[in-house]
Amino acid sequence: MNEFAVQARGLAVRFGCKRVLEGLNLDVPSGSVTALVGPNGAGKSTLLRILVGALVPNGGRASVLGLDPAREGPRVRARAGYVPDRFEVPRWMRGRDWLRFLARFYASWSVDEEQRLLGLLQLDPSDKIADLSKGARAKLALIAALAHRPKLLLLDEPFSGLDVSARDAIATAIFGHLREESRTVLFVSHSLSDVERLADRIAILEGGRVVRAGELETVARAAGGGVDLQSALRAVPASIQPVEVA
Repeated sequence: MNEFAVQARGLAVRFGCKRVLEGLNLDVPSGSVTALVGPNGAGKSTLLRILVGALVPNGGRASVLGLDPAREGPRVRARAGYVPDRFEVPRWMRGRDWLRFLARFYASWSVDEEQRLLGLLQLDPSDKIADLSKGARAKLALIAALAHRPKLLLLDEPFSGLDVSARDAIATAIFGHLREESRTVLFVSHSLSDVERLADRIAILEGGRVVRAGELETVARAAGGGVDLQSALRAVPASIQPVEVA
């Protein structure tokens, strides 16, 4: 196993005149659960899109599970699970039909794992997607991302808008299981409680760069004690140099 599931060096992205990422460096150790945090517009979602090969950067390079997502996107997506911030599926389909459709694209899709996840998350696959609550649709998206047993899971605001019961069910059933199997998770969150409860590492983005990264307790101490996301962000001076990695 590679020491790092994800590595990024000098990633740069521009949309017209707008710079979204500018020289971003990041290491995500294999087997870690890393929270990606920062203000809106910092480039968090853009980074995840690069890592799954959905967006090619203007500069720099990335390595995901030893692969270059810009050139080997299909191979990356076969080994990684990804849940974007906007989850769109055909609402007329039933959950089981959508899962059967997706299974055809993954040689490693496990029906046993799919059924296990449906049971853990208490989701009835016979329901129409149009009739599912937001929390149930989020569970379905996670099952779709995990049923092929990926080595890396990328989540963009997976708990946004969910009630407490849905958040707890997903956190307990998914994150605990992945940690036991030493699989890697990189997730975007604005929630202090989610970061505290789920992550062992954190990376703070600001201005399109990673300005602080490391183990959660280390970053918390640098922010003055306690894992306070807002304090951590305020503790990063505007003049700080971005994270440099070899």
